[in-house]
Amino acid sequence: MTITSNKTNILVVGAGAVGFSVGYHLHLSGAGITFLVRKGRKAAFDPPQNLYCYDDATLKEFNGFNVIEDIEEVQPQQYSFIIITLDGNVSRSSEGAAMLSRMGDIVRNSTTTVIMNAFGSGIREHYLQIMRIPEDQLLRGILGTLSHQSKAELPVHVPTDPKLIAQSIVCYKHPANKVGFQVENNNKPAAKQFAELYNESGVSRCGQVSPAMFNIYSSIGFPVYAACDIAGWPKFSAVIANKDLWRLACRAQGEIAALPKHGLIGKIMGLVMGPYMTAKIHLKMEQDMLPLDYQAFNRFHHGGKVRAQDIESIRNSIIEGQLQGRQMKALKQLFQRLIEHEDANQSM
Repeated sequence: MTITSNKTNILVVGAGAVGFSVGYHLHLSGAGITFLVRKGRKAAFDPPQNLYCYDDATLKEFNGFNVIEDIEEVQPQQYSFIIITLDGNVSRSSEGAAMLSRMGDIVRNSTTTVIMNAFGSGIREHYLQIMRIPEDQLLRGILGTLSHQSKAELPVHVPTDPKLIAQSIVCYKHPANKVGFQVENNNKPAAKQFAELYNESGVSRCGQVSPAMFNIYSSIGFPVYAACDIAGWPKFSAVIANKDLWRLACRAQGEIAALPKHGLIGKIMGLVMGPYMTAKIHLKMEQDMLPLDYQAFNRFHHGGKVRAQDIESIRNSIIEGQLQGRQMKALKQLFQRLIEHEDANQSM
């Protein structure tokens, strides 16, 4: 495999919706992109690939990247950044942990910065423990665009052309502020380097988030998705109209925000992010993300693809709160309703 020496070279672990979206925009920035995929899957991801962009209803050709399927091909100092797109549940699996351990062996004592995209209580600590790398070598990242595999078969709204979607591997939609990715700035020089590189794309921006805010962002959203799941994933206006369920979800969200690890900023956010403000944010997202169907995307993503990660995060937040003497009453009640809802669906 040939790596272009005059480019910033980046390895993306996983060629799914997150991997292709961030990889494509970094490619536009001039970075050399390599994807690490599961063995036997290389041919399915070889270039060229098309991405469908909801922003302008066009196909974007993504070419000139490399695909490897053996982690042993990764050499120390080969990449400036390694972006790991595994979700929290997969990261904790035996296969995921083995990959993280081997990747840690490769990058330890190097200048490579690892950016993880997993979420949930304690997941950053899991990465540090398994990879055995310094804290400042690991940054958390979050995709700002909504991105899904073309096979998701979401509802189509004009001007989206289903024929173009069928020609793509991944579809994506930027938020109104065009922030396509956000990175934790616990290592400010590394975060700045990555953000400045990403911004060179000219069509998508990378924001920088403090560790304190990242801790909150990566944990408080799950109760809202749990409420949507319980309600059957209707439009957000219908979820909000179920006042008892909506208020329960927002109280549960506040309990997570108010956990001691989130400090004063968490307490403030727990108070501010009540039913009205939370509804306002999601209703705006639902409108801004058109023609992508926001709630259908959430059903596909949070109701299916990363559902195990979401459930695990809620469970871990309950445990964490109780260990600190907090009842987590609303979160426990919401979690119980979610499990009962799941059991009822499975028995049908």
